[in-house]
Amino acid sequence: MTLSTVSGLDAAAVRAHPLCGPAEFMPVRYRGPHKLGHLGWLDFTSRLERGEETSLVCSATDGNERVLDVGGGTGELTRAVAVQLGHCTTVEPHTERVAALNEYAEAGGTGTIEILPGRAESLPFSDGTFDAVIATWILPYVDDLERSVREMARVCDPRHPAAKIMLIGGAPDNELVSILNQACVPIAGEPHDHQGHLLAVAAGILAGQGFGDFTLYRTEAALQFPEPDLEARVHAAAETLVNFWFEGHPAGAEMRRAVKPLIRRHFERRPHAIGDQGTVLIARPRRL
Repeated sequence: MTLSTVSGLDAAAVRAHPLCGPAEFMPVRYRGPHKLGHLGWLDFTSRLERGEETSLVCSATDGNERVLDVGGGTGELTRAVAVQLGHCTTVEPHTERVAALNEYAEAGGTGTIEILPGRAESLPFSDGTFDAVIATWILPYVDDLERSVREMARVCDPRHPAAKIMLIGGAPDNELVSILNQACVPIAGEPHDHQGHLLAVAAGILAGQGFGDFTLYRTEAALQFPEPDLEARVHAAAETLVNFWFEGHPAGAEMRRAVKPLIRRHFERRPHAIGDQGTVLIARPRRL
């Protein structure tokens, strides 16, 4: 696993760090949530290879006992933690994904999973229920960023020696976000996505809740497009990327036309993959 790591940061250093960049495009406020269509999400996740993230989550939670995964999604990370520790709890707002997670739990896989419907803005747990909270790629989809992060801090017990909150978002060189920002976001008339801003804001909120010792990592993940023919790959990638954030959008056809030249040029350099590189923020209580 090849990771860039920097530790011992405070919230101001997180905001200024290149892994939360680019600094010159840092917005002043949360742009609001992206809409995540179900079919587009399924297509996206079926092509995503995220081995580094899974390994990092398991490594970071190895010393924990009570782990919450906020937004279980496919259940891949939830399952990995459950296998490692014997148990993991997840909260997932989308009924289709709750059903998929329940199917795994009922199948009797190694490790038990507790699945609750709910949202990051109002976690259905008492204060300090968990000693680790993980939230991977959910900050772009919450309605209330500050409330969501405060809830994660509320349910995490800072007295536990391995207490931590772990957030994953897009790295500044994230290829998928770059293509969407260039081709689709302007057509939608939306502000550009800046995922480093979300992590920087989260760091400031967590510091105010007592979780002020930060570590940053960079991870590699990618969407795979194994289609042998270039034009077939371009078409498939255009469908996947546009439907991920703009499924059912009235300007969807225009977005597909706009995104294809960028994808074609990308595949000249990297023929079968589009990167979904991540920045990982781990917040721990600052010990005296």
